[in-house]
Amino acid sequence: MFDYIIVGAGSAGCLLANRLSEDPNNRVLLLEAGVSDKSPMIHMPGGCAHALKSDQLNWKFNSTPQQGMNRRVMPVPRGKTLGGSSAVNGMVYIRGHAKDYDDWAEAGNEGWSYKEILPYFKKSEGNCRGESKYHGGAGELKVSDPSSGLELFSRWVDAGARAGMSRNDDFNGEHQDGVGLYQSTIDNGVRCSSANAFLKPARMRPNLTIRTESEAVRLIIEKDRACAVEYSHRGSVLRASASREIIVSCGAIKSPHLLQMSGIGHPDDLAAVGMDTKVELPGVGGNLQEHLDLKLNWSINQPIALNKYARFPSNILVGLEYLWRKTGLAAKCGIEGGAFWRSNDDEDRPDIQFHFIPANMEYLTDPLPKQHGVTLRACNLRPYSRGSVKPASNNPLDKPLVDFAFLDNERDWNKMLSALDMGREIMHAHHWNGLVDGVITPGLESTDEGELREMIKNTSDTVYHPVGTCKMGNDDLAVVGPDLKVHGVEGLRICDASIMPTIIGGNTNAPTIMVAEKCADMVLSAA
Repeated sequence: MFDYIIVGAGSAGCLLANRLSEDPNNRVLLLEAGVSDKSPMIHMPGGCAHALKSDQLNWKFNSTPQQGMNRRVMPVPRGKTLGGSSAVNGMVYIRGHAKDYDDWAEAGNEGWSYKEILPYFKKSEGNCRGESKYHGGAGELKVSDPSSGLELFSRWVDAGARAGMSRNDDFNGEHQDGVGLYQSTIDNGVRCSSANAFLKPARMRPNLTIRTESEAVRLIIEKDRACAVEYSHRGSVLRASASREIIVSCGAIKSPHLLQMSGIGHPDDLAAVGMDTKVELPGVGGNLQEHLDLKLNWSINQPIALNKYARFPSNILVGLEYLWRKTGLAAKCGIEGGAFWRSNDDEDRPDIQFHFIPANMEYLTDPLPKQHGVTLRACNLRPYSRGSVKPASNNPLDKPLVDFAFLDNERDWNKMLSALDMGREIMHAHHWNGLVDGVITPGLESTDEGELREMIKNTSDTVYHPVGTCKMGNDDLAVVGPDLKVHGVEGLRICDASIMPTIIGGNTNAPTIMVAEKCADMVLSAA
């Protein structure tokens, strides 16, 4: 018997395990479906693509055919190891805009305004710039300045400024607007995943039990109270009981799926796979939101892109330098260039985000082509589309059906077209003094809107930011309240990106860790 069971050792779960086990009287069990985080490709920042290729480290979900994107099936990578997606992500440290959180509070989620959640961001943050009004300096999550020194990143900032953007050296400070370089969760050349930051210091505590390769298959509900978790471990189904609380931290795909497999959800979704409804919560699995990302490539006429490291022996030398000294390009974040931009004067905050990559690349897991170039990715920060996660069968080990409903409305289309226009403006050759000399993405130069829409349908990808499928609120489709307790079930909370009622304007890892910090505070206060 444990006091607390945390299901999922991802960005949120690792922090929860640390905070709840600080009290030696709390007996805490942390369940993780994946393996331990021993792979060197996790800890080497440059190993991100290799980690995502791994069947062992990545859930490798896929979307249903997307009607608005020529029925393309989109990859939905999610981390499956200690640290979860923080062990395989791009390490960009972004919190979103202050008004995103004020929107949550104004919708009835008391305690979630920006002013109220900022202390939780600061508590876990160990920023290399030290303590300030907006940043923490002593937290376990190490946040470092960009340090690759690549010429293309400085050229990117200059080009954005010449296109009319203000320069911004802190997207998480007073203002989000502008062009600049991203900080990243890297600590002296090593990825600072949630596992490295929060779980590693707590692993030897006798009151914390960590079980990997243990996939939760069902929550046991008795008399409207969650009392135990059944989980699959190497072919056997085991059960663990909790006397105080069970906290589900499986992420925006797996958390709703686990609830559904436990009979908690929309009766129609459960009946469709032959399951009875124990707790009727129609919002479970709904409200799925994700950042759809334009992927635009240009060629350059100097060999200064990362493509030169795709060839032997350069790639070997980069790896050896990292193994010897934890330095070099493999120790850096390859996505240092960024910007936040408002598509029109009526926007009260940036609605478009750019990620600039100093390489001609296709998808993250594809080998780099030999042709030198750069990649600009641009996303609509607040899509109107709402998708879903639904069970594919009544077997909890089967992957769920993930439908983003991308581009199912004209408002999202207008944002994507605006992002494309601004992206082309920034990358216009005269801003680069002749360095950018052509396009690689087919159709990128077209002036026909129909052709551009087809290009967007055929080349866009996601930024791997799914949220919202167990939304926080008090309306009929809310799954948890502001205290993150599941409506209608005692002893059960959800703590991960699935609780976000609306997607925040930026990368989602730092906000998920903030959610866990606040959740831990609420759990301990309740105890």
